[in-house]
Amino acid sequence: MEDKIRKNLEVQLSEVETLQSMYNPGELRVEDLNVLADVNAFVEGRAPDLPAYLDLTVNLLVDQHKFELCINLSHEYPDVEPDLFVRNHKLNKQQHAALNKDLGDYVAGVSRGEPCIFSAISWLQDNAQNYVVSEEVEERIEKDEALVRYWIYSHHIYSKSKRREIVDLAHKMNITGFCMPGKPGIICVEGTTSDCNEWWQTIKAMNWKRIFCKISEQCQDSGDGFLKFRTFEERVFQNSSIKCTHMNMGELYKFLDEHDCGYIFKDIFGVEVKPGPL
Repeated sequence: MEDKIRKNLEVQLSEVETLQSMYNPGELRVEDLNVLADVNAFVEGRAPDLPAYLDLTVNLLVDQHKFELCINLSHEYPDVEPDLFVRNHKLNKQQHAALNKDLGDYVAGVSRGEPCIFSAISWLQDNAQNYVVSEEVEERIEKDEALVRYWIYSHHIYSKSKRREIVDLAHKMNITGFCMPGKPGIICVEGTTSDCNEWWQTIKAMNWKRIFCKISEQCQDSGDGFLKFRTFEERVFQNSSIKCTHMNMGELYKFLDEHDCGYIFKDIFGVEVKPGPL
């Protein structure tokens, strides 16, 4: 298994090197150069521990429209599809979702075992403009001020670009809660129904292995005391500074309990919490 991972990472390094020769630093960005160094060290046998996943961002200008392609490469790539999604803040929710779905469908049709990032970039350059409307249409939606709280479960949340987008969009929409990265990934968002729905539709449109809203809570009264969090932040529950993988469930429960949400732990994980460390 380790030999196979090393072979996959060799392919990833070669692909990154090729992309770096084709794009300047303003167009192609390795999100964490330390991770790139760790991958090199592992491939060369200088480091025994598996490195974190590589995160790349490609900035493209297509017909004067700026698109950002965010890429996360697992240890299994290129034997599995890359985790990628496109951002363009001028696209509405429907356009954004359609673009990411169609790009995902295209990548899914590419033969596995071969690098496909350049193919994805080429597809985006050829097709991205088709998802941009020529005139902005402003939709007026009456705000539903009822309060809700969504508990969202993801198979994993590793990509730094996705993690940044989750937090930035929540701040932009005045949503509170938290995001726990790793495997599994847990997100709690709370706020008005319209704001939470818009945030969820945008985040759900990204390319995920599996993500769904597991529990939805609605305010049944005037709203006093319903909101449990004062802001939105990423929370990592680990005993050390090692790479973000599996979280400390005991620390997560303690955090939930401190915010009067300890009851939700059993509903999410199906485990009854007992006194003492988990």
